[in-house]
Amino acid sequence: MQRKRFALILGALALFAVPALGLAQFFEKPIEDYDALFRESLSKDGKTMNLSGKKIGDEGIKKLIAFGPVKSVVKLDLRYNKIAEEGARAMAQSGAFPALEFLELRHNFFGDGGAAALAESQAFPKLLDLKLGWNELHDPGGLALAGSKTLAQTLKKLDLRGNFLDEPTKQALSKAYAHLESLQLF
Repeated sequence: MQRKRFALILGALALFAVPALGLAQFFEKPIEDYDALFRESLSKDGKTMNLSGKKIGDEGIKKLIAFGPVKSVVKLDLRYNKIAEEGARAMAQSGAFPALEFLELRHNFFGDGGAAALAESQAFPKLLDLKLGWNELHDPGGLALAGSKTLAQTLKKLDLRGNFLDEPTKQALSKAYAHLESLQLF
């Protein structure tokens, strides 16, 4: 009897949980003024921009690239922004980040294609610290990063924790970035 009651309770919870998860997205307010969001996320000296958790997505990345003051940003935090491959490619192909030294992209989902675009990019000439953890990277993305000539020349720190890299890929990354102050793979 207790098992039946437990099963009924679990079933009822499931009925409420699924719609509730969908409701969170339903109630997410769309961004109406990207420029205002970018201005309020920019430090007073214009060197740091914290957009963590703003969920700007690929559309927001395109607007960020066009936002003039971003050219002076040295530290950019884009954690939890729903950035997919399209957004990572847009960043990698832009010339919008000439001063950028620190780029925080953890907890997005741009995958191997986005990682490959970043690895091939010439858009970050001063980049010292790159955080790409928890981005659904697998071996193709990891190997693209391992083969990057530009990142290997500038980076001092690389964070790839929380991705799905096999041991041979981790070894290739360790070899390619042996000179770094910090390489995080696990």
